[in-house]
Amino acid sequence: MLDAKYVPIFVGGFLAYICFMIFVGWFSSRGKSDGSNFLTGGANLGFFLIFCTVGATMIGTGSSMGAISNGFNSGWAGAIYGLGASTGILSMLMFVKIRKKNFITMSEEAQYYYGGKKIVRQVMGFMMFVIEIVWLGNHMNGGSKYLAYITGMDDVICKIITVLAFAVYVFIGGYLAVVVTDAVQFCVIVVGFALIAIRAIPAAGGYANIAATFEAAGKPGAMGFYGLAQYGIMPAIALVLSTYMGVIGTPTHRTRIYTSADEGVAKRAFLTSGVMLFFWSFVTAIIGMSAFTIATAQGDTLASSDYAFSYMATNVLGPFMGLMLMIAGLSATMSSGDSDAISGITILLTDVYPSVTGKTIKEEDYPKYSRIALVVTLGVAFLITLLVNDVITYIQSVVGSLLPGVAVCMFMGRLWKRATWQGGLAAIGSGTVFGVCYLLSSGLQQWVGAKLGGAAVPATIISLIFGVAVSLVTPKDTTSEEERLQHVFAARRGQD
Repeated sequence: MLDAKYVPIFVGGFLAYICFMIFVGWFSSRGKSDGSNFLTGGANLGFFLIFCTVGATMIGTGSSMGAISNGFNSGWAGAIYGLGASTGILSMLMFVKIRKKNFITMSEEAQYYYGGKKIVRQVMGFMMFVIEIVWLGNHMNGGSKYLAYITGMDDVICKIITVLAFAVYVFIGGYLAVVVTDAVQFCVIVVGFALIAIRAIPAAGGYANIAATFEAAGKPGAMGFYGLAQYGIMPAIALVLSTYMGVIGTPTHRTRIYTSADEGVAKRAFLTSGVMLFFWSFVTAIIGMSAFTIATAQGDTLASSDYAFSYMATNVLGPFMGLMLMIAGLSATMSSGDSDAISGITILLTDVYPSVTGKTIKEEDYPKYSRIALVVTLGVAFLITLLVNDVITYIQSVVGSLLPGVAVCMFMGRLWKRATWQGGLAAIGSGTVFGVCYLLSSGLQQWVGAKLGGAAVPATIISLIFGVAVSLVTPKDTTSEEERLQHVFAARRGQD
C-alpha cells in the first residue's frame, strides 16, 4: 500500500475517469443501441474502432499484469506472453473471410463449418459462455490488484469495484459503448505504458545494471533469448500456446470480425494489431526487468510480482503522475473486461438461451435482456475469481486447459474440408474433459507442469488427435454452403 496521503488523489482521479467513461459510453451510443444493435453496435465499425478495441483488449490484464510480472521474475521472459498474443491475432487473418456471412457469434460460425448442425452451435454456445466467464475472472483479478496496491483494501472489495467500473457503461450503451470507450482507453494505455517504459531503463541505472542485478540474484539466464534459460523452454511453449489458443478460441476476437464494416477493415485491423503487439511485448518485459532492478536496489519487497507495474508507476514517475498513470493500468483491465462481458451476453442470449428454452428474444427486448444477462454473467465470473488469484497462473492453468479444444475445433472446421461435426465435438469434448481433470487433480497439475510446462500442450494434442480420428471414421459432410447458411439463420430465428 502507498502512503495514505496519496490514496485520495488516486481514488478521486479514478472516479473522475470512470464518470468520463460512462459519459463517453452514453453519448456515443445514444439512439444507436436499440434492439440487437445493443449487442453489435450496428455491425458497421471502421478500422480505427476495430484496431483500438483489439489493441486495448490485448494490452490488457495478461500484458499489464502477467507479462510485466514475468519480466520482473524472469527478465526477457516478460515478452513471451506478447509473442503468443501477437501470433494469435495475426492468425485471425485466416478467419476474416467469414465476415461476409453476417454471423453474430462464434457458435454460428462453428455451426456453418460443420454442416449447419444445430448441436454444434449448442455445444459451442455453452463453451463460449464458459470461456468468457473465465476471461472475465482474469480481468477482475488484474484490476483488483491495482486497487489493492493503492488502497490496501480487501481483495474481494477491490474485485467488486473493478467489475462495477466497466459494467456501468456496458450496461448503459452496449457494444458501441464498449468499442468507443476502448478507443479512449487504448490511447490512455499506450501513453501511460510508453512513459513508464521510456523512464524505466534510465531509472534502473541502465541496461548493464539490470543485467548485473539479475546475475547477482542468480538469474543470469533471464537476460538471454526470451529468458528461456531462466523461465524454461516447456513453460514458455505452454504459455505461448495457451495464449495463442486463447485468442483463437475466445469469442471476443471473432466479434471484431462480425461487427467490422467489411472483410478489408477486419484484415487491416488484425494485421496492424498483431504487428504492434509483437513489438509491445518487449515494452512489458523492459518494465518488469526495470521494476526488479529498482526494487532490489531500494530493498523493496513486493507482496506479489503482479504489482510490478503499480510499483513502477508510483516509484519511477513520482506520486502524482504515477498515480494518474495507474489509471492506464486499470484501463487495460477494464478494456479487456468490457469486451468479454458484451461477447458473453451476446452468446448467452443468441445461443445458450434459445438452446435451453427453445425460444428466441424479440428484437425490441434485446436491451432489457442484455442488461439482465450482464448482471448474471459478471456475478458468475466474480465467484470464479475467488478460486484463482495469480494472473499468469490463471492463464496457464484455466485458459490453457479449457480453450485448446474449442480452438482446435475452429481450426479444423476452417482449414480441413474432411472435418465432420462428430470430429468437431470430439475435439471440444476430449480437450474439455482433460482440462477439467487437470484443474481438479493436483497430482496431474504437478506432473504436467513439471514435464510439459502447463496444460495447453497436452490439451491441444489430445483435442487434435480425437478430432482428426473421429472425423476420419465418420461420413464426410456433403451439405452445400447454401444449406449450411439456411440452417444457421433458421436456428437464429428459432425455426430449426
